[in-house]
Amino acid sequence: MNKRIGDGPHRFPCTSCQDHFQFMERLPRKKKGITMHMGERYCMAAKKPRKFRRGDPKVYVPSWCPKKKSPRELRIYGFKSTRDWLFHLEECKVAGQDALPSGWRYAVEYELHTDLSAQDFWRGLRTQTAASLLGAVVHRYHVVEIDDGVQPVFFYCTDKGFKVLPFFNATEARKNKKEE
Repeated sequence: MNKRIGDGPHRFPCTSCQDHFQFMERLPRKKKGITMHMGERYCMAAKKPRKFRRGDPKVYVPSWCPKKKSPRELRIYGFKSTRDWLFHLEECKVAGQDALPSGWRYAVEYELHTDLSAQDFWRGLRTQTAASLLGAVVHRYHVVEIDDGVQPVFFYCTDKGFKVLPFFNATEARKNKKEE
């Protein structure tokens, strides 16, 4: 069983997505092959815009979202070299607390798929270990990414437990190769 530090991951609101569009003109207008009316919400992620129906969630991402991935992508990032690991340990020692991870020091160790959402992983940490939940070992100072296609969530493993990272430069970490 792993400890959890701080608040868990929050569900991503659909209204924060760059492809969410609410038509606010008085007169109906035809855009991208469909007639849009005032007050209607649309998802512009696909080739043809899709109108939000009455039963769709008002705030959160609907089940039909074209960006959603199923199963979700799971990546575990570890230090790309022993030198980077030692530098991080020294940084933690000087600061007197766990230093936040930098993407340029990390590389992908495992790339898997999972049916777990970020919220399910966070809740599961109450009763199970990260290794049993993910099917892979997560060492201290590793970063776990669960990407559902809409908004990736990053978890940082420390001595005290897991915490949600507000930001991690995953694109930089994916470019790096693990040194042996």
